[in-house]
Amino acid sequence: MNIIDNLESDKNHKEHILGMIKMSDELLITSPYLMRDFSLFFKDEILLNIKKINLITTLVPNSLDQIKKVHSLKSLIEIPKIKSGEIECNISLNNKLHGKIYIFKMSGKYIGGLISSANFTDSGLWLNHEWGITLKGEGNLEELETSITNTIEPKYKNLSHKSILRLLNRLNSFLNKNGTKKEEEIDLDLTEFLETNESENNKNNSNKTYEFKITEKYMETWQEYFDEFVIFKQKNNEVTVPRDYKNYHLYMWYRKQKIFYANDTIPPEHKRKLEETGFYFGDGHEIRWAKIWEENYQLLKAYYDEYGDSDVPHTSDNTDAFYSLGNWVAIQKTYNNNEVLSDYKIEKLNDLDFIWSKESAEFNPKNKRWMARYEELKEWAEKYGEAHVPQTNPDKTPNKLGKWLNDQRGLKRKGKVRSDGTMRYLEQERVDLLLEIGVDFDHEENKHIDGFEKQIQEFLSFRFQHPNLNPPMGTFKKEREVLAQWKHKIDKLPEWKKKRLIDERII
Repeated sequence: MNIIDNLESDKNHKEHILGMIKMSDELLITSPYLMRDFSLFFKDEILLNIKKINLITTLVPNSLDQIKKVHSLKSLIEIPKIKSGEIECNISLNNKLHGKIYIFKMSGKYIGGLISSANFTDSGLWLNHEWGITLKGEGNLEELETSITNTIEPKYKNLSHKSILRLLNRLNSFLNKNGTKKEEEIDLDLTEFLETNESENNKNNSNKTYEFKITEKYMETWQEYFDEFVIFKQKNNEVTVPRDYKNYHLYMWYRKQKIFYANDTIPPEHKRKLEETGFYFGDGHEIRWAKIWEENYQLLKAYYDEYGDSDVPHTSDNTDAFYSLGNWVAIQKTYNNNEVLSDYKIEKLNDLDFIWSKESAEFNPKNKRWMARYEELKEWAEKYGEAHVPQTNPDKTPNKLGKWLNDQRGLKRKGKVRSDGTMRYLEQERVDLLLEIGVDFDHEENKHIDGFEKQIQEFLSFRFQHPNLNPPMGTFKKEREVLAQWKHKIDKLPEWKKKRLIDERII
């Protein structure tokens, strides 16, 4: 249990709820009062993973709050992802509601809850002095949600979005006729004009649109749209056509395939062709969310290949290069802690030595990916007789093995700062393995020493042949230039170079 406190800027209701939404695909908001404009809170990046929003609020007859509430609900159902149906949004009423409760789920499992004094308003979430208590536990949260939903009268459960939009016309007609006098109550009951999804559907059941029938024209144009769908798939690497796609007719054709399939009226030849091209007849959002996960996984794999670990820093600085990836990594840990992460994803993350908790933060010195690189280096050493791999290939392209070897050297000499501020160095067991095959951890320094010594020997040979350092014109040009450089920057040379030059009486 944690206390959410609006007096703490980083622990207020807004930050806590936004953080939980990013880890959820379904949320329940129970609040008598609502913010005027939901679109200012529910931005696209916040709703990235959300599949379903359940809202329980009030619409008390004769109350002035009805005026604000209609505009608030309208702003919610007109959020693009809700309006298009990408996110399911269920709105219900309980006019005796006073409690403020927020519940979060992922893949049907409860991952957290919040009981609070804060309404879902700007004032409640971060401006007022409000406090809340977080909840965990599958059984407790399920019992709480059941208790809440059981208070909803059937006629106010899952209100039709169309009827909510119609309320605005009713409200405007009332205000035009009666004005906006500053009274405590108004003679208006908007609940009289509300329809639930079920009642709305029953009302319109006899007036189905003609577009969902298999007509002669539909059959004639089917192949044309199918060919366009194939091009769309190849171009976008997608099998779900979005509602706002530039060719709306293709979207409608795509939608019909799903409807005819669900009704078992799809022509067998159409079904066969669609299946062959990879058409997905289920929930297209599942593909999108799976694709987003795989894309983030590939980013984590690239990070692992680059840095040798999957411990991406988790920072609140949104300008940091790893801000998004660090958040994604943190979310995977939360999903796993709440037992909503699939076995497939756990296995994939374990392939990258994923650190599920600080207790497991120490690396296995012999993890399989590191050992695969080590064996590759061992083969190189056996082939070339030395264990130094250049960082670039002859064609100037990067050499991954050379880069990996250089990273190991850097990790041993300088270490790497972990996300918690501590230092990590190359484990001694890994150091020993690399030494066994001849890795020189001071390769660059030794290479520099060897080069300097070669210059010394070349100069000594020159001086032996010409003690007065006055060779014939055009000879020993390199040796004389090196001597001039040594004399010019003698004060800037490291002590070991100075000593060597003085000992040989070169300077």
